[in-house]
Amino acid sequence: MVVRIKSGKSIRGVLSYNENKVKDSVAQCIEAVGFGCLPEELSFGNKLSRFIKLTERNKIAKTNAIHITLNFHPDEKLSDGSLKNIAATYMEKIGFGDQPYLVYRHFDAAHDHIHIATVNIRSDGTRIDIHDIGRNESEQARKEIEETFRLIHAEGRAYSMTTVLKPADLTQAKYGKRPTKNEISNIVRTVAKSFKYGSFKEYSDILREYNVLASRGEPGTKMHKEGGLVYQLFDKNKNKGVGIPIKSSSIYEKPTLKNIEQRFEQNKVARKQYRQRVIRTVDRILTNPTDKRAFIAALEAENIIADFKTNEDLYIYGITFLDKNTGCFFNGSDIGKAYSAKAILDRLQTGSSKDNAINRDFVEKLLAETDFSKDFKEVLFTWMRTGALVKAFVTESGNTRYKIGRIQTEPESYLPVDGKIGKYLAVNQYGTAQANTIIDFLAKRISNPVIFHKNSSDWDKIFTTFEKELFSILQKLWGPVYSNNALPFELLKEARRKKRRKRN
Repeated sequence: MVVRIKSGKSIRGVLSYNENKVKDSVAQCIEAVGFGCLPEELSFGNKLSRFIKLTERNKIAKTNAIHITLNFHPDEKLSDGSLKNIAATYMEKIGFGDQPYLVYRHFDAAHDHIHIATVNIRSDGTRIDIHDIGRNESEQARKEIEETFRLIHAEGRAYSMTTVLKPADLTQAKYGKRPTKNEISNIVRTVAKSFKYGSFKEYSDILREYNVLASRGEPGTKMHKEGGLVYQLFDKNKNKGVGIPIKSSSIYEKPTLKNIEQRFEQNKVARKQYRQRVIRTVDRILTNPTDKRAFIAALEAENIIADFKTNEDLYIYGITFLDKNTGCFFNGSDIGKAYSAKAILDRLQTGSSKDNAINRDFVEKLLAETDFSKDFKEVLFTWMRTGALVKAFVTESGNTRYKIGRIQTEPESYLPVDGKIGKYLAVNQYGTAQANTIIDFLAKRISNPVIFHKNSSDWDKIFTTFEKELFSILQKLWGPVYSNNALPFELLKEARRKKRRKRN
């Protein structure tokens, strides 16, 4: 269960928000505690009057309206009776058990959730202290209610408002009508207060993920100069807004440009502690060979949305990560040089699906059959005899990385290697100079350079025409004979285990 508590100066505004939802058939008032009658017997005026009579007993307290939301995991389907009991238990535990309150069940999201409207002025005019109520009383109440009602814990099985939010349904929305405004408002309010963005562009990019466009108007227009902001549905396929725009000031909690901008700096600080989750997840996924599509899908399974940014010429110039578990938005380069678009692409296969698959199978077989106890030059020579080519390049971070593939396939499909194989090549001093020397030699000796990019069954014949010369090149590049001590011991053991598994 995820709890949100908001205090304000207008109980009328809280009631209007919920009653408008009821009018639009996306909410229902299911409980009226302390009103002496059933919810359906109360008019808007009756509800407002009950609260106003209390707030008038304390003229000093200006902040007296309380708006609470209890949000449940999408897998939980709760009855009205259960929601009433949960609301009553929660209000009792946070010290509001004797206060009149209204419970509204909302149906405008993919998860069950209720809104509770009340005031913090008692019948004797004293004020209920709500300082740190969210951190203290509410947090303790949440934990106890999760145990009592056997709810999915907000801790341990991570979820929040950021994980349960769903994109706007463009097929169901009625452009320009209130159901559209409700859907947009729900998404905008959740993104504005629950996600961690550091600029308007980042805020806008998050909203686009949920099919909502945030627009300041064209530069130079009156709207842009005066800091205006509107929201409308966004069609990703057409890359444009659709329907009638909604003014930010007309949305409850007012996600205006000024209010959004006030969150930038605090969000930048708050999200720093969550960077490591993205880093660890990306690194773990990249330990196994993968291409861009599989990389994006693997991250999405971890609730992280990766978006490669392209220009009109389809050139990839950046990457962003939206972690829905933590609500944090990151530019790849802000996390570190190793997570920029270029660095990520260097660790992916970017060729055709066919050649990508060929090289995954080819390199797996190549490494499994390699006897790493042999001299490095002999290992390298054997690899090239099978048609394998090892490329080396230096990353933006100054590290040397490697890609291995069949000479007959496109270079973009070569398999990035990391971890122990990368260490093996580095330990044996395989760098960009050595790699380029070998590639230049092959390019000059092979009469038809197209062989580098075409499938061919004649590689054995081609190789025999220059194998002696190639071996001589390798002897010059790696003069000393490497002993087994130059090989990482764990790598050698792993290779032997692979061989045994393959035999079995």
